[in-house]
Amino acid sequence: MTGPLRRRRLGRFLQRYVQHWARRRQGPDGECVELHQRRVYILPTRSGLVFGLVFFTMLLGALNYSNNMGFALAFLLTAVAVVSIHHCQRNLAGLRLSVSGLEPVFAGEPIECSLYVTNPGRGPRWQIAAGPAAERTSAVDLPGGGSAALTLRLTTDRRGRLRCPEIRVSTRHPLGLFECWALLYPERELLVYPHPAASAAVRLPPAAADLENAGESVRGTDEFVGLRPPLPGESLSRIAWKAWARTGTLLAKDYRSGAGSAWLDWHAVPATEPEERLSLLTRLVIDAEAAGQLYGLRLPGVEIPPMAGQSHFHRCLAVLATYDIASCDSEGAARVA
Repeated sequence: MTGPLRRRRLGRFLQRYVQHWARRRQGPDGECVELHQRRVYILPTRSGLVFGLVFFTMLLGALNYSNNMGFALAFLLTAVAVVSIHHCQRNLAGLRLSVSGLEPVFAGEPIECSLYVTNPGRGPRWQIAAGPAAERTSAVDLPGGGSAALTLRLTTDRRGRLRCPEIRVSTRHPLGLFECWALLYPERELLVYPHPAASAAVRLPPAAADLENAGESVRGTDEFVGLRPPLPGESLSRIAWKAWARTGTLLAKDYRSGAGSAWLDWHAVPATEPEERLSLLTRLVIDAEAAGQLYGLRLPGVEIPPMAGQSHFHRCLAVLATYDIASCDSEGAARVA
């Protein structure tokens, strides 16, 4: 094993150990977190280690030759290091952090969330950086009493409900000799939908003419599925005036084709592997919603009746995201209300 590879592995091991130790010490975090001094850690950077090496070399030379000028420079470097430690720790302590966003995405897509950093003090804070613990991000400055929203991109590689990864907030102000950081552990889950297959991999099944399971009111040949924000140039006949008078929000009635409903069945997709089936069913859900078609989802042990609309769309994707493939061999179907 080469030297650089060994050092990288050692560095990753130490990083995981520190993160695990900090998580056990701090526990999960709530919606808003204040960085008190017990949550703030500090270590020298590479520049700080070089600075320390220069200091010890100068101190040894001064001791060996009894050089007063060498002692003076060594003590000056010591004072610079002590002041740098104090300002670096003070620059981060006291900040207030909160996380928002974390909307569901498909596997392989990054989840974007916002980290709001608030400076409650009167003095400015400099070079505040935040991001996933394994990544480095750009730094921002905060004026006294000010705040900033930092956009974080969290990677996803598999479907399901995933725990939000730890977020690292750090600073190297003022001289870059020391890095002060804190770890944030949001007690929130990320919902990751299965990665959709290519459009050409599967086609929608033909819609049935029977609409008994649709459960929606009919307007001519169209099905009313709910309310949505109005589109530019929307006809006044589509505006939900009663809802506007009741809530004060302008909404439009959403109609879908009433030609029939389609069942997206686990056993009907051309695949053998469970994850591949979920990927194909995800594609079918996306295509059916885009076509404005009523559709239902049928999995081993799970059945969602045909409907349409954004709530039904996300409900089907959530079921696919959290579906336990170990239940594929179970018999019967539990109807989802």
